[in-house]
Amino acid sequence: MKKYLFMPIIFGVLSFVKLGAAPMDAYYCFSTTEDAAVVEKMDNFMANDAAKGLPSVTLWAMLLNGQESETHCAVQQHPNGASFEKAGAIFQSQAGQDFLRDLSTVIVPGLEGAGTPMLNFGDVDFEKNPYLALYNLRVKDAKRYGEVFSDFIGSADLPGSATLYQDTFTGTENRTHYVVMSGPSLDALMDGISSTLSSDNGQKFQKRASNVRKLLSTNLMLHVKTWN
Repeated sequence: MKKYLFMPIIFGVLSFVKLGAAPMDAYYCFSTTEDAAVVEKMDNFMANDAAKGLPSVTLWAMLLNGQESETHCAVQQHPNGASFEKAGAIFQSQAGQDFLRDLSTVIVPGLEGAGTPMLNFGDVDFEKNPYLALYNLRVKDAKRYGEVFSDFIGSADLPGSATLYQDTFTGTENRTHYVVMSGPSLDALMDGISSTLSSDNGQKFQKRASNVRKLLSTNLMLHVKTWN
């Protein structure tokens, strides 16, 4: 079965899961050599009346992500489970199926999953802060790590924003949580992370965090475009 037909089926299956009112960022990653064509196809669909009711959708370029083959990720930012279910219905419509068929001509589908934002700090504006560092984590004690992370980031001088996610429907092996940190440029992001971690507070955080989490990998992403 083609992946573009499978995606709406996933939406349908997950509609039976009680998600409650928690926000959820669903991510659909893929590889492509036709970046402009992907944006054009998404532009056309998002401008279609059939796409009305979709949440904010952001396209990210995966600049550096190790051995992973995906070049991009599209993220749907759902405020609750009802929003996710509504998006599923839209993609199951004829217009939604036509869009997915068309998109499948220029992409190879990859990683899929969803995460729930647990803690957020700073200015979450990816137009202003388009560079993103993604930290993939395996956490042993979520409550404890949340406290440690909050103490650390709450007093940090961030170049942009920092958000801690818990994997709701994980797509990455062994990952339970992930952190994204944004900045207005690559230099500003790297300098901000380096100075924050090398501070006394940062050294204390790394020591405390090492007891409850393992860093699996670090990726670099770039904001391409946001719709809605």
